[in-house]
Amino acid sequence: MFKIKKERVLGESPRHVTGTVEHAANVARENVTWLTAGIVVALIVGLAVGGFLWMRQQNDQAAAELLQEGTKVYAERAMAAPQPRRPEDVQKAVQVFRKVLLEFPRSAVAPQAAYMLGNALSDLRDWEGAEKAYHEFLTRYADHRVLVPLVYQRLAYAQMAQGKLEQAEQSFSAILKIIGGPNKDQALFELGKIDEILNRPEGALARYQEIIKAYPSSPFADEASVRVKTLDARKSSSAPAASPTPPQQPAK
Repeated sequence: MFKIKKERVLGESPRHVTGTVEHAANVARENVTWLTAGIVVALIVGLAVGGFLWMRQQNDQAAAELLQEGTKVYAERAMAAPQPRRPEDVQKAVQVFRKVLLEFPRSAVAPQAAYMLGNALSDLRDWEGAEKAYHEFLTRYADHRVLVPLVYQRLAYAQMAQGKLEQAEQSFSAILKIIGGPNKDQALFELGKIDEILNRPEGALARYQEIIKAYPSSPFADEASVRVKTLDARKSSSAPAASPTPPQQPAK
């Protein structure tokens, strides 16, 4: 019978075991170092983001309080009809709106402050200042869908007050290009009036007829109908009269 010789498994040497343990400890220490560094970085980023959001919230709140103060001064007497706004009250509101834009230009209420600034300057008949304020709004807050159409409208009125009819025409025309603009009917009506002033009756008729067709329920549709009849009457009265037929000579 042959005996199967079993191989003797020799145990690892103490030196080898010690080296393996030290290597594992080194790897663990390196991983702990990287893990700790990652946690520290995450904490720093989290604190920075949290601090930024907190500061933004504080700025929004402070800006909103300022805007409320300015709006109250601006609108208080107007609401107590029939008293008109006092120039000193409007001027105070102008200063408050400007302060909002200067100190909190990126706050949530800054676009509203910019719009109100232009309106207040218009009330003071500072047409150049109002025009500048509206242009600055369009430069800073062109993505504000709600206010942009209104800003173009007020800008056009400020330009008309200065006799800048061509520029006003461009501002009103810009409203027509805004998808969902709520004041397109009014813009069309004002463009028709500009056409009349510039002696372009055919253009005015086209504007008024577009209002009647596209916005039949608009309050400007009735006014546009009146203007169409007036322009048609003028057109008929200015048409040259037919030449009378000369009398025939009797035959000789």
